[in-house]
Amino acid sequence: MKNKILSVIACVSAAAVLISASAVAGSTAETQNLLGDADGNGSITVSDATAVQQHAADLIALTGDAFAAADVNGDSIISVSDATEIQRYVAEISVDYAIGMPIESALPGIYPGETAKTNSLYVDKNGGSVVIPAQFKVSAKEDEQTVAEGMVLIGPDESEFVWVPTAETAFERRDFGSYFYSNGSFSGYYDQTYLESYRDMEASVKKYGGFYMGRYEASKGENNLPVSKKITDSSQGSIWVRFSPQDTTIACQNMYADNDAVQGFFPWGVNWDTTLQWLVDSGNKTQTEVVSDSTSWGNYSNDTFSPNAYGNTTGVWEEAKANNIYDLAGNNWEWTQERQSTDNYVMRGGGYNLMGGSCLGSRYPAAVRDPLPGNDHHPNVAFRPALFIK
Repeated sequence: MKNKILSVIACVSAAAVLISASAVAGSTAETQNLLGDADGNGSITVSDATAVQQHAADLIALTGDAFAAADVNGDSIISVSDATEIQRYVAEISVDYAIGMPIESALPGIYPGETAKTNSLYVDKNGGSVVIPAQFKVSAKEDEQTVAEGMVLIGPDESEFVWVPTAETAFERRDFGSYFYSNGSFSGYYDQTYLESYRDMEASVKKYGGFYMGRYEASKGENNLPVSKKITDSSQGSIWVRFSPQDTTIACQNMYADNDAVQGFFPWGVNWDTTLQWLVDSGNKTQTEVVSDSTSWGNYSNDTFSPNAYGNTTGVWEEAKANNIYDLAGNNWEWTQERQSTDNYVMRGGGYNLMGGSCLGSRYPAAVRDPLPGNDHHPNVAFRPALFIK
C-alpha cells in the first residue's frame, strides 16, 4: 500500500480548503480533487511536485483547489516539504499523508441571501467558487452573484464588498504607465511587503484565490469604523475624508474585529492594480479605459453622465460601476498603503473635480498614481476598505 495513513480523515481534513464545483453538486469520489494533484489532471505524477516547487519559488501561484491539493501536509503553506512528499509517493515510498485520495471539504455549501454560520463555500451558476466568511452572505440580486463578473458580499453591518478573483488575473503590482507627480517612474513607488499585515494578506490571496474589495468609497459607521455603503444624499452620511493613511490603516484593521473568519485591511497598490487589471481581463473594460482615458466610466468634471457631480456620494451612477464596484475612476481620490517615499502615500483613481483624459494630457485615468504627504488631511481624498479571509 502506497500510503502509510495514520488517519485518512484527519489528514484529508487538515489539508482541505476548497472542493470543485462538481464535488459540491454531489459527484463521485473519482471526480473530486485529489490530495497532491497540484496540476489538476486527475493523477499524481512528478509534474505535481514540479508545480509545488515552482509555487514555493514564486514562479507560479497556485490558488483555490490547486493550493488545497498542493498543501500535502496541511500546514497552509506550500513548500518543498510538500513537493518531497509527492515525489516519495510517485516513487512508491511510504508517506504519512493521504496523497492520491479525494479532498473532502470542511466547508458547507451556501446559497445567495443565506448568512454563513461558519466559513462556507459558494458556487455560482458557472461553477465559480469562493469562500464566504462567517456572518457574511452573498447578495440575493441575480446580477451580483457571478464570481467572474463581481460577486457581491454583504457584511453583518450591511457593508458591501466585491470578490476580486486572482486565478486568471495575476496578483501583482503593475506599471500601467500612469503617473502624475514629477514624471515619476514605477521604481519610485512601493508597497511595504515586509509588514506582517501585508504578508498575511498575500498568503490569504494565494490560499483562497482572491480578496474582497470595498464596493463603495468608505463612509463612517458605528464606533468610528469604516463602512462600504451606497450614499445618495447628505442625509445618509458622507464620504470619509480628512483622514490620514496611518489612521485609515488602523480603522480598517479594526473592522469585524470580533470575527475570526475575516480581516479588514486598507488596500495596498497591489490590490488596486490587480483589481484594475481584472476589469480588463474579464472584458468589462478595455486597457485604454483603465490606463489612458477613464472618462466613459469615471465621475469626472467632463464626463457625460454626472454633470455638476461632487464626491460626497458614491454608488449613484450605474455608468461608474465596473464588475459591481463603484467609483474606482474619479469621484474622490483614494488613499492606499502604497508609498512614494517615507512620508508620501499614494492616491489612486483621480477626482471628480479633475478632467478624465489621456495620461500624457490631463493624466487622470483610473490607474493614475499620485503621492501626497500622509499628514495631509485632504478634503477630496477618501479610501475604500477591503477584506481577506483568515
